[in-house]
Amino acid sequence: MFGMRNGERDTAYSSDPVRAVVTGGSLGGLASAIALREAGCEVEVFERSQGELLGRGAGIVAQPELLRFLEEHGISTRDEISVPSNMRQYLAPDGGVARAEDSHQYMTSWGAVYQKLRAAFPEERYHQGSNLVGLKQDESGVIACFKDGREEECDLLVGADGTHSTCRRLLLPEVTPEYAGYVAWRGLVKESDLEPALARVFAEKFTFFLERNTQILCYLIPGPSGELGKGERWLNWVWYWNVPEGDELREVLTDTEGATHDDSVPQGRVREPLIQRQEIIAGEVLPDVFRCLFAQTAEPFIQVIQDLSVQRMAFVQVCLAGDAAFVPRPHTAASTSKATTNAAALAESLRRHGNDVAAALKFWEPAQLRLGRQLEEYGKSLGDSSQFGP
Repeated sequence: MFGMRNGERDTAYSSDPVRAVVTGGSLGGLASAIALREAGCEVEVFERSQGELLGRGAGIVAQPELLRFLEEHGISTRDEISVPSNMRQYLAPDGGVARAEDSHQYMTSWGAVYQKLRAAFPEERYHQGSNLVGLKQDESGVIACFKDGREEECDLLVGADGTHSTCRRLLLPEVTPEYAGYVAWRGLVKESDLEPALARVFAEKFTFFLERNTQILCYLIPGPSGELGKGERWLNWVWYWNVPEGDELREVLTDTEGATHDDSVPQGRVREPLIQRQEIIAGEVLPDVFRCLFAQTAEPFIQVIQDLSVQRMAFVQVCLAGDAAFVPRPHTAASTSKATTNAAALAESLRRHGNDVAAALKFWEPAQLRLGRQLEEYGKSLGDSSQFGP
């Protein structure tokens, strides 16, 4: 493919830093880049999107693995990035509390985590508008080929470019996301916009309502710029709703401009007739407190629930990480923590194996495959029992 350059070295025996390219500049890609950089690698990140990514996503349960990663890498403390939740409560159809239990968790947002990770990685090594179109690999390394003609030579290529990963498509073209049979309506409401009595129902609690073939949940998260003060936070809600594949799903995924999306319809693009129809359904099946949340949401958005898993994550000096390898259903609340676990374990394996990238990936892969499969099975079990149970 290509020969050695600038001093011609074999990474298995060289003490020179490993040159790493990470495709994907979202949470999983940034986590991989930060962990590898701290392990002594020279890292460049290539993100396909041109603009800011801050508007993507909403709430995230800050699992211990995520919080540990942020703290161990000096990125953020738990109290700087999350809102505590001290109770899980399950509502009855009339809005009363059917069951409650002590449960101490921490809630954050996609945007809050992204801002912290992005600030922790050098701006000059983060390249936007970079679409991966090919890769070449031989015993001397890897070349990542981009749409603009740029070719980046490296010792390690990490494909962390999400559910619709180009890197995965190049390596495993037969693996594609599979529709799970339902979508998530999602939304955000500013805490200060809620009536005080309604705000108290949800304050510092993880709230659920479970009904036959549907589920809705909500919790407080930091505000759009990471605000944690009372009244400045946002209430994040997620409502799982079954939609048959075919014409009905296509209708849900067709936006205000007539474009049909693959896996989500962003804020401001969901058609008003769909919102009105879902609000009527909310009045029929949800407790009033959740119906009010839906009605107060200015721009709900829709996420398609999908399953995706791979049989391999390591390909000599190329690997897949985060959602490029496994997409656990959101019921697990584990997608981000899985990505940080992949990243931390990869960096540790490189330390253990020196500059022998192939050996490091071979050692790293089995545990990450087990984690992905466990979360895949757990998510399917939770989702299918909720949406398609008796």
